Amino acid sequence: MNPCREDAVTGADLVIGVIAVIGLLIMVHFLLGSPLTTDHKRGIIPNAIEASADALITDGDVYGFADSGGPYEGVTVAEGPANPETMGAVSLSLRLIGGEMGGVNMETADIRISAKDHIEGLRYSGNMPLQRPNWTVASRSHVNAGEQADNDLIIEPGEIFTILVYPSKGLPPETVFSVQVQSGKGEPYTITRKVPGAIKTVMNLNSL
Repeated sequence: MNPCREDAVTGADLVIGVIAVIGLLIMVHFLLGSPLTTDHKRGIIPNAIEASADALITDGDVYGFADSGGPYEGVTVAEGPANPETMGAVSLSLRLIGGEMGGVNMETADIRISAKDHIEGLRYSGNMPLQRPNWTVASRSHVNAGEQADNDLIIEPGEIFTILVYPSKGLPPETVFSVQVQSGKGEPYTITRKVPGAIKTVMNLNSL
């Protein structure tokens, strides 16, 4: 009787198996990022499903605030020249369109505010008090009760970011202006509103 069984595992089989496992891990890392760590942002699939700004919508109303030195939406702003007869800051809540996958990376987003012939680019700042001209995330929430938004700068499905836009100077009454968010390769997300004729401490810009 032959002592070598035909179904016995040989050294060559073990080598082939190890190579197959290594190859599988390399492919998973390439597609999804490292499966052994919490950093899953390096693979081609996470990069491919990053949403552009045209996946954003406004959740609720847009508000303006008199240029009185804040605080605005709980955000403390730096002391400096102010003109209460103008609108000094704008807040809007952003989320993804329902069913949209991926996420909008606000850390690399280009946010601009424009009025008449003036366009101003704003940088993200997490420093407090908030200097002008900058923008920041005033608060994070979630569309589902009991769920929390991550403490990062990526708007993911279900998350709501309320951002505060703080331009270099206040906008006069009756000024038509736009806030534009550009992220990714798609079309920018844009809202257009009008500063009320009478400046108040807080103004609902959707009711004009």
